[in-house]
Amino acid sequence: MKKLSAIFLAIGTFSLLISSCEEENCPPNALAYAVFALSDQYGNPIQFSNPISIIGQIETDVVVNDTLEDGSIHEITKPDSIINDTIINQESAAEHFKLPLSYDSQTRFIIAYNETTFDTITVTHQNIPYFTNLDCGTMMFYNVTNTSFTQHVLDSLTITNPNIDNNEKENFKIYYTNVAAGE
Repeated sequence: MKKLSAIFLAIGTFSLLISSCEEENCPPNALAYAVFALSDQYGNPIQFSNPISIIGQIETDVVVNDTLEDGSIHEITKPDSIINDTIINQESAAEHFKLPLSYDSQTRFIIAYNETTFDTITVTHQNIPYFTNLDCGTMMFYNVTNTSFTQHVLDSLTITNPNIDNNEKENFKIYYTNVAAGE
């Protein structure tokens, strides 16, 4: 009888452990990208004939460590420093771009058409942490509240979907004139 109770106890404990394990249902894409579609003035998709680059730019305080003559290290904070990072380098024939947004409330992108011609796009957004479960962690979604841009080559920009999440869909449409798109 004692053997039978021990077997039932072992089976019961094992079944409780199996049922308490959580199945990992994490989304395959845990990153949220802003999708920028390129179009002509009529809304038709376009591709640039020359390669373009996109540079992410943030403004932040940077801590610099300076070694003094006596060997001690002195920390200096440089306020409002601008940091650039190339996100897309020399992309050819693209109809859209998927770009990450900053965890700050504002993200700035520089579109470099060539070495001397640039446009800047600034996206103002609210960051929305999204918790799936303990196994997956937290994702960051965004709600776009405003945009501003320069108009050197770029004609206009519209927000087509202000909610940026991990479902890849068009969020912005960048309009160019036919002459500018061929450059």
